Amino acid sequence: MQTLLDELFAALTGTLNRVVSKSALSQARQKLKHTAFIALNERLLCSLATLLPEPRWRGLRLLAADSTTVRLPPWPENQDEFGVQSDAAGQPYVLARGLGLYATAPRLMLHAVLGRYDDGERALLVRLLPQLDENDLLIVDRGFPAVWLFAGLQQLQRHFLARMDGTQWPEVKALLRSSQTETVFTRKVSDHARRKAKAAGFELAATTLTVRLIKVVLPSGQIEVLATSLLDDMAYPASDFASLYHERWGLEEAFKLIKHRLNVEQFTGELPESIRQDFHAKIFTANLAQALARSAYETLPDGSSSPFLGNLLIIMKKTYK
Repeated sequence: MQTLLDELFAALTGTLNRVVSKSALSQARQKLKHTAFIALNERLLCSLATLLPEPRWRGLRLLAADSTTVRLPPWPENQDEFGVQSDAAGQPYVLARGLGLYATAPRLMLHAVLGRYDDGERALLVRLLPQLDENDLLIVDRGFPAVWLFAGLQQLQRHFLARMDGTQWPEVKALLRSSQTETVFTRKVSDHARRKAKAAGFELAATTLTVRLIKVVLPSGQIEVLATSLLDDMAYPASDFASLYHERWGLEEAFKLIKHRLNVEQFTGELPESIRQDFHAKIFTANLAQALARSAYETLPDGSSSPFLGNLLIIMKKTYK
């Protein structure tokens, strides 16, 4: 850390004299809240929304949600804040769970939350539900489906698309056994589902849940079932949903970038607030890099005069398509 500080201020001041010590940096960080980086990210996203209009699918913005785990320094403060897990040998370690809400078209992380590992994906997602708009389509994998979560989204009039696990839902089993490609079912919301919602911090008032199931055949021949709140098969044809669900893969790549390219687990501070600072700073950094890349892409020539530029443009168009 001291070496990095010396290099930074040498570049800024043109002198090799030590300007800031690592102790001074540590003391200054204690006065900084992680929410500053959240605010910076929101400001960046607002600017980009004006400068670079986002393409939509049938009027809907595609958002993916998923979680990742982050290994933390095993200090007592982190154990109290994030909980303690044990490996197969019984050795304790500390994991946090981060959940992101990701816009698939511009490849930007709109919002993220860092919580305890045992909070679970659904409970963390509940924290971000206020960020969803009525014209958003939330795409999630098979770790998220639950009657209470689907009913809660419908209660908020928010659309969703999710991959289903066929071993848990009788309606999914029935569709897989039938010759139908899709069906719509209605299920009563039980008291158990209400308790689950309340435990996750959501008051569930809905009494029924109506969901459309769509059977999708993958190139490998494997059959998967998708669930959605988009019930109108004319406005939202079943043939579109396989490629729609695939859009969530961008979030997997975004987490890979944050963890392995930006090295989020190589923390520059080791206590909870510093960890949250690093987590949200890396998300802001990734979004800023994506914004600069998109800006550079907009200035590319058409490539007609240069085979190299032409090929580069084709690659970038495929990347940002």
